[in-house]
Amino acid sequence: MSYPLYQKAKELLYEEYHKNFEIVKESPYHRRYVDEKIRHSLQVSGAGNGILKHEGYFQNRSEEFIDIAKTAILLHDIFRFNEVRILYETGNRIDHGAMGAEFLKQFPEFNNVLITLPIKHHGHMIEALYEDEEYQSITDDKLKQDVLHIAFAVRDADKIANWQIVTNEFDFVKKVWLPFPEDDSEKQGMLPPESWVYFSKQEVIPHGVVKTQTNAGELLSTLCWLFDMNYRYSVYYCNRLNLFTRFFWLLEQIKVIPEEINNIRAVVKTFCKQKFDIEI
Repeated sequence: MSYPLYQKAKELLYEEYHKNFEIVKESPYHRRYVDEKIRHSLQVSGAGNGILKHEGYFQNRSEEFIDIAKTAILLHDIFRFNEVRILYETGNRIDHGAMGAEFLKQFPEFNNVLITLPIKHHGHMIEALYEDEEYQSITDDKLKQDVLHIAFAVRDADKIANWQIVTNEFDFVKKVWLPFPEDDSEKQGMLPPESWVYFSKQEVIPHGVVKTQTNAGELLSTLCWLFDMNYRYSVYYCNRLNLFTRFFWLLEQIKVIPEEINNIRAVVKTFCKQKFDIEI
């Protein structure tokens, strides 16, 4: 299978990467950020391929539909490179998901709600997709379900890839990922109480609402994406890669106390068993 749309998407991805890399390359921080995002995009694509292959919703679908789904997954961060450039030039941050969806609408082959809507809301709480006027205006129930399931695949694959790079290449990404990457004091191992309230209830910690404040809080906020996972295969794959075990190890490295790590482990184990029947 050739997946022609996916091949065009890959060309666009590299074009955007190289264009913005040339602008930010003199800054070690922004160069590292852009490099991480091209690698991340390819890792998300790989994780997404596993979801598309193993999850029942995508079985026995047309090659065209799978091509579209693969494309949405690959291009989920298409505007990240521009986001890093804008951050480099102005210091401002943007909503790269929403901007990416608008960016893709200028290309007829990518201007498809099966691509743009999942990308637009991949970094938002899922309620943002449900409340989106364009999504609500879709009258074809099958199309609406297809948008939703591609969005689920994008969101799950994005989390898997982020967890992979954080847990396995921590030294490479911590300067981008953590609020205080050079601070190894015990203070950075403290979990913000408000973050723990959400985590203990098996809820995603709302980004921008709860201030993670410490490196431990940021890692907990990243791990809590588990509670937004949609497919059993996604959690199975993460467990097979020992990503949860690696997360617990990272929490040890940044000096989270053992009792709190045990509490975090217990929440993760309970959630995975109850929702996905997976033993962690």
